[in-house]
Amino acid sequence: MAIDSLDEITFDNLNDIFNSLTDCVIVLDGNAKLLMINPIFCKLIGTTPENCIGKETKDLIAEGLYDRSVVYETIETGQEVSAIIKTGTGVDLLSRSRLLHDSEGNIKFVVVTSTPMSVLDNLRVELDRQHRLSDRYLAELEHLRKLLLLDGDFIFESREMKALLDVVKRVAPLDFTILITGESGVGKEVLAKTIHKNSSRKNIFIPVSIPAIPDNLFESELFGYKEGAFTGSLKGGKIGLFEVAQGGTLFLDEVGDIPYPMQVKILRTIENGEITRVGCTKTTKLDVRIIAATNRDLRKMVKKGTFREDLFYRLNVVPLNIKPLRERREDIEPLCHYFLRDINNRHDLNKYLLVNALDELKKCNWPGNIRELRNVLEQLVIKSDENCISEKDVKSVCFSSIADNIPPEKKRLPQEALKEYEAFEQSRILEALKQTDGNKSKAAELLGMTRTKLYRRLKM
Repeated sequence: MAIDSLDEITFDNLNDIFNSLTDCVIVLDGNAKLLMINPIFCKLIGTTPENCIGKETKDLIAEGLYDRSVVYETIETGQEVSAIIKTGTGVDLLSRSRLLHDSEGNIKFVVVTSTPMSVLDNLRVELDRQHRLSDRYLAELEHLRKLLLLDGDFIFESREMKALLDVVKRVAPLDFTILITGESGVGKEVLAKTIHKNSSRKNIFIPVSIPAIPDNLFESELFGYKEGAFTGSLKGGKIGLFEVAQGGTLFLDEVGDIPYPMQVKILRTIENGEITRVGCTKTTKLDVRIIAATNRDLRKMVKKGTFREDLFYRLNVVPLNIKPLRERREDIEPLCHYFLRDINNRHDLNKYLLVNALDELKKCNWPGNIRELRNVLEQLVIKSDENCISEKDVKSVCFSSIADNIPPEKKRLPQEALKEYEAFEQSRILEALKQTDGNKSKAAELLGMTRTKLYRRLKM
């Protein structure tokens, strides 16, 4: 039944509230005799309420439940007293004691609250980290934002990323062609936009996803076409993406997927600075800066004959490589805090990561890099029952990400990516075995797979 006013709060209600407190609480009389004790305190000192109620504090000390008390000093001095006590179970507690008086000034109750030092240490570390983020880190980031007009998603703390941005600062104002390499999800387009914003071509940024363009439409989409160039062409023709980017930046994402027959035409466009629309003989001069990106090894593709060597050198004038998240783990923490703040702000929530949860996130390999990290944090926000996201929450989300079978999208990936995915699965299994002290049955249960499948995955 709902409680509508303070008048309806009964003793039973108060007792329920008292027993639900997460801090340790005891209430005593003026002679240090225990009147009330909540379950969490009993759990930490290794006893039951029945064993404590009616006894004096000195009796519990004599039983070895804890080594000292602040109660007697509080009764003697009339002042609030704090001290660290050690329980018989080996837990250190910060204990605080204060008096409650009746209307005549006599001691009515002594109230003692205690908090495990481990909890306080976690809070201290978390506060230190938050202060660092809000002061030093954010001040440094703001400085870089002013210098490089950084996007909101460009969050980092590692030396590798700072060194990369030093290069960006030098090359952004120059019109050199740039090739950005790195695994999927590391932020190649974000880096391309940063370069664009710090160039003289700030107004027009045209991103082109090469894999999204069907091979039979590739030439007409990039170079445009003249009216009547082919059946179904639009009246008046169509301008291509190279011309749309006139005076600005054209970002060619995943250039490793450019069809081989089209590579020579793109090469000529870059070399000559002009294009010819499909079905047209007249050339159009271009004033476009090219920034290309790929998650593939173009040098290997050149050796295999699937990517033109001359085009590679035209694109690779200024090579910039973004390392995967697993090789710059210092960036995981600020990214987590940034994403959580963004999710909290958008959904009016107050979720935060416990220290152990953050440490667990730092252990992950993140084959999907920043994109995967954000996805996991969104899942954690949804799945966590409390505002605090625990280590257990992180493990449940990360371990459940390993499906019983390779997902359909993984089956379509190049062989190298499949091998990387299999290596990731093996690493998660090894982590599960570590968590379960080598117990394969428990590890399989933790990962949501049969023991047979676990053995099979380990042999991949």
